[in-house]
Amino acid sequence: MLRRLINHSIHALLGLALLALGTQNATWAATEVRFAVVREAATENDPQWMKVKAALRGLSFRIIPLAELDETKLQGVAVLFLPNVRIFSPTEVVALQTWVTKGGKLIVSGSVAQASSPEIQQQLQSLIGAAWIADLEVATDLDLDSRAAFWKRSDTRSLVQGSGVLQTGTPALPTIAHWDTPQQTPAVLGNNRITYLGWQWGSGGNTITFDRGWLTATVESYLPGFASPVKIEPVEIFSMRQELANLVGRVENIARTSSDSEGLSAGYQEAISEAKQALVALPQLLRDGQDDEARSTWESAIEGIWRNYPTGQTAAPPEVRAIWLDRGTIVRAGSLEGLRPIFERLARSGVNTVFFETLNAGYTIYPSQVAPEQNPLTLGWDPLAAAIILAHERKMELHAWCWTFAAGNSRHNRLINQPDTYPGPVLSRNPSWAMTDSQGSSRPRGQNEFWLDPANPEVRTYLLRIYDEILTHYDVDGLQLDYIRYPFQGTASFGFSQTSRLAYQSLTGFDPAILSTSRDVSLLKLWNQYKTQQVSSFVGQVAQQVHRTKPQVLLSAAVYPFENRERITKIQQDWESWASRGQVDMLVPMTYTLNTRRLQQLIAPILNPVEVSPVLFLPSLNLQELPEVQLRDQLQAVRDLPSGGYSLFAAAHLNENQNDVLNRASSTSGLIPYRQPLESIQERFRLLAAEWEYLYKHNEIALSADMIGQWRQNTAQLQDTFNHLADRPSLPKITKARNEIVRYRASLKTWLKTDRNEDNTYRNQSWDNRLAGMDGLLRYSEMVYPRLIARR
Repeated sequence: MLRRLINHSIHALLGLALLALGTQNATWAATEVRFAVVREAATENDPQWMKVKAALRGLSFRIIPLAELDETKLQGVAVLFLPNVRIFSPTEVVALQTWVTKGGKLIVSGSVAQASSPEIQQQLQSLIGAAWIADLEVATDLDLDSRAAFWKRSDTRSLVQGSGVLQTGTPALPTIAHWDTPQQTPAVLGNNRITYLGWQWGSGGNTITFDRGWLTATVESYLPGFASPVKIEPVEIFSMRQELANLVGRVENIARTSSDSEGLSAGYQEAISEAKQALVALPQLLRDGQDDEARSTWESAIEGIWRNYPTGQTAAPPEVRAIWLDRGTIVRAGSLEGLRPIFERLARSGVNTVFFETLNAGYTIYPSQVAPEQNPLTLGWDPLAAAIILAHERKMELHAWCWTFAAGNSRHNRLINQPDTYPGPVLSRNPSWAMTDSQGSSRPRGQNEFWLDPANPEVRTYLLRIYDEILTHYDVDGLQLDYIRYPFQGTASFGFSQTSRLAYQSLTGFDPAILSTSRDVSLLKLWNQYKTQQVSSFVGQVAQQVHRTKPQVLLSAAVYPFENRERITKIQQDWESWASRGQVDMLVPMTYTLNTRRLQQLIAPILNPVEVSPVLFLPSLNLQELPEVQLRDQLQAVRDLPSGGYSLFAAAHLNENQNDVLNRASSTSGLIPYRQPLESIQERFRLLAAEWEYLYKHNEIALSADMIGQWRQNTAQLQDTFNHLADRPSLPKITKARNEIVRYRASLKTWLKTDRNEDNTYRNQSWDNRLAGMDGLLRYSEMVYPRLIARR
């Protein structure tokens, strides 16, 4: 079952990898590009549209949003593609009919108009001459009709998850291809003006070469010469090679540490070999001007790895395996018994830390004596108390996830029958606590949240009382600060409450309201620094309260992974300062993306400050629409970084197939790095040393015997240091271990510089990253040493 799902995920994964490299659509001009594609999605960021757009890579086309489809937009378009467009308005149908009668050539795919009214479905069936019928139950081969000679140039055979296509016109659209079934149901119909592809093009799990091959051949039949290759730019060349090399490195790291040989498919070695050959061949192909062949070679190599991605259990290190358990899931559960199967599922997936949504949109999830209202969707029970029982029964930690300065939400308002303008229960009772722009508006344009003012002492007191109530009335293991920032904004557009203005004026001598019209960069910078300090000083207050009230409770923060300068300008969030002062135990950057390459890009700018701070670093993965193979790949990418683990968003999106991936990829040690950092270091280093030992024995490390001998000796000494430290910890021993691992990393880098094999670049870097992660755990151990000893 899992292998079949992997095959069906290949196209989506490759498409997303391609999308991460950027698009190369030619600049539209009616006389240059006569092929257009209709986008049904409202935005460019829609997941399904992103897959379709990525599969179009290398073709010259114009995008026409469906909502803008009219005769004007269709001027100059010779061929129009409707990929899986399900909803049409009468105006859009009329525009299509008019355009086709004037000679336009139409290509459609998927369940066209299936979500439209019966009248519109009938109109389009009449226009197209075909209709989508029942989906095929399984992926099926597709065979060309003997008369369809033109399409023999395309990649026409592949297992496809498609549908039968019904001929509805008179005369009937000729069959170009049929499904390989006893009934030989039509799969592709077409003539000199209409072609219908009977599958979800670009987003149905088929290979990218199959989808693009069919589309290119069809457009070429209408526009001879259309399929001329698009040149690959130098920056894309670098990105393509890096993406493929990193993917090979991650997969080989998994295979090397796998304890389940059955997790490697029969085609695994062939796929790896093909990928390495592609890395060598790409530069020469591009020098020879064979851009189309280079792209095809790269795509084939990527597809081969996805198809043969290892599925076996890996030797996973001790790590934080966290998940956000969202309000919607809590509300749907409705009781302790309703929550029980959710926690059972999380336990099966290896989760050891639950961020439980406790304060949301101004409402507590529990009956509070401090907050004005419990969330009306959870009245009659105490979800926080229930969750703590269920988590602790399964030896999982429960951390109260709290919105900080965001105190109202228009989307939540709709769930509780409040108008979008309702600022939430806190601000409706205390309007002077609101953060505003220079015109007095309390909600940032284009955003859903209403905000509390961090500069208001009454706001701080109120929030600290909420946290104190949680800490003293509930046996929580941690507290997480979310929305610990200002809203997204321009240079000086938010934070102008009366309280904030007066406080700032008393410090600087001028009213920040002038900044709404000022162009003085230094003044704007000073204002942003002031607002940033309001957030950071509050984090310090919370840390003091937590450490004073319940020293064993951990403090974490959900943060943005932008570079510091961008973060200060946009949201006034300086988490580097919180981490360097030891005020937070864990930083959870919201690195949400559907492909691993983009994940690595998001993480790269924040690694340096993380690597020098006494804090655990937990990149986050968005489970929504994340294919199982991509989940496995992103988990490996995180493990190859100096991370303390990962966090998953969110329980609402966790499906059974993802649950199986997480279960098979979890550590069996039971150690949680923030509770047992020294034991976690000991086990992490043991696993790394075992990996090296395997490579020594199989002659897979290209160093001299003397170098390997010294390496093994130093490894044994460092392992002995970690063993003694875990057994009898002390601050001097932690300092000694830190000095040793710094020297060890330097020696290892020196040895590996002699390894000129480019295939090992990713592997060697991942080893240093994992050692850096252990050094980070040592820094964290120094910071929390009194709490660490108290727990033993």
